[in-house]
This record gives sequence, C-alpha cells and structure tokens, in this order.
Amino acid sequence: MLGYECVKAAGDRKLDTNACLKVVLRNKNLGLEQYRFLLKTIVSSGLGEETYGPRNVLDGREAFPFENDALSEMDEIMFGTLDNLFTKTGVSPVGNRHTCRRCLLVFTLTVVNISDYKQSLFKTYKNQFAIVVPEDVRFS
Repeated sequence: MLGYECVKAAGDRKLDTNACLKVVLRNKNLGLEQYRFLLKTIVSSGLGEETYGPRNVLDGREAFPFENDALSEMDEIMFGTLDNLFTKTGVSPVGNRHTCRRCLLVFTLTVVNISDYKQSLFKTYKNQFAIVVPEDVRFS
C-alpha cells in the first residue's frame, strides 16, 4: 500500500450542533417522537462540531435536491480525494478525467477476504496500481 486518503469535506460544509438542530427542526414531517430520537442521536453520537453536510442541506433544499447537487458532491468527493491521494503518493493519475480511459479497469469486489482477491488480481495485472474504494463508505 502506497497511501490512503479519507474524504474530508470543505470547511464551508461544516455543521456545528446548532446547525444540525436547525436542520432537524425545519423538517415539518417529523412528529415529537422522531424529533426526540434525532436530537438524542445527535447528542449521543459524538458528532460534535466536526460534522459535514451536503450543500443542498446547508442551503435548506434537502426536500427537493437538484441532480446537479448529487453530481457536484460526487465530483468533489471522488476527484478531490483521488487528487489528494495522487499528490501524496506521487503516482500519476489516470482515468476518464485525465484522458486515459483505456488504462482504467473497474472491478466490483464482493468477496469476504479481499486479501486473497488482491493477490490474484496483482498476479494477473503485474506492475500495476490499484485504487480500492470500500463499498461501505458513507458519504455526507
């Protein structure tokens, strides 16, 4: 492994406890029990002052997000994270964004023991790099 990179949203997407509370309270579809549950979750989850939210939620448009909201968030998360990883490792990036689509192979890993799969994959594709994005990654 040459390196790893975790997703971290831009600072202007940071939500403090009061901002989280405002998002919960502006949802008029929740009953008293749902409000209590969400507030209890916010307090007990340890979210603290380092929680991030999508731009449409920060703008108060969570009920009716635009397709562009999702696309720009994906770009920010994927490209920003990958660009940081490439910079840290010194590996030259490839992919559709960098006009080298024929070099890019995508595998859906649904195996329990990824270590065994990784070894067989690198025996097949010698002298290659791999970017592994876990399926259980939680985006904002």
